Amino acid sequence: MVYTNPRLNGQKIAELYNADYFQGHGFDKSVNYVRDVKDYSDEKATASKKNYSLDDWDLDTISERLNEGRNSLSSKATTLLEIGCGTGVFLAKAREHGYECAGLELSSYAAEFVRKMGIPVETKSIEEANFAENTWDVIVMREVIEHLPHPMESLRIIHQWLKPGGVLFMATGNYDSPERRLRGADWFYFMPEGHLYYFSNRTMTHYLNKVGFEEVRVTNQGDLVMEKLRKAGILQLGEAIPRNILKRAVFHVVRALNHFISSGMRVYASK
Repeated sequence: MVYTNPRLNGQKIAELYNADYFQGHGFDKSVNYVRDVKDYSDEKATASKKNYSLDDWDLDTISERLNEGRNSLSSKATTLLEIGCGTGVFLAKAREHGYECAGLELSSYAAEFVRKMGIPVETKSIEEANFAENTWDVIVMREVIEHLPHPMESLRIIHQWLKPGGVLFMATGNYDSPERRLRGADWFYFMPEGHLYYFSNRTMTHYLNKVGFEEVRVTNQGDLVMEKLRKAGILQLGEAIPRNILKRAVFHVVRALNHFISSGMRVYASK
């Protein structure tokens, strides 16, 4: 297990996620969640039909995983909670896909963007939130688990919140990636202010199994390659895996190659 030491305490961690962070001026300058809201609003205003984005593919993949579940889900509306939802663009996309959505976000600044979209959000940590057991069909944490001061305890709580047959979807960095091995301490994902833990496929699977998750699937798929497949027309709206035989072959070849080179991982685990 790889972790930052010494680590900031809870209060100092919370202070990192101010308005500057969400505007791309914080410790991680690769993200700009306020700009994402504007881009999403512009796309909605100008598009004659729904724009297909990487978020759509993630949501299609989550839906496929739900359908694969051994246990049938009881609710008619599929409920989805995003932890660390930021300014809410992923939740807005999930709502377009028919999910009944809510968010959990430490930053009051970011949470206001979510509320303006008409999506309920609580400004609490995982440990402070008080959801009942078996509440959610889907829980999403995109680029969040590496920020958590106590990831295993947080995963135990999340496991309790999920319904039987429910799905946890996460995205995070891949510590065993070739880029990390080549660049060493200069790996872009090393951000000791906010990234407290770094997972490999093995440690992620171990963590999830230890807290009770079953059927854990870890795929080394970063955003960049999946975005290229989407733009090339290999991935289509409503398809987690292409139905067309030739496109499916391309998809599997690219994904297999990407498994060995990607700096990111996507994680799916069922309760």
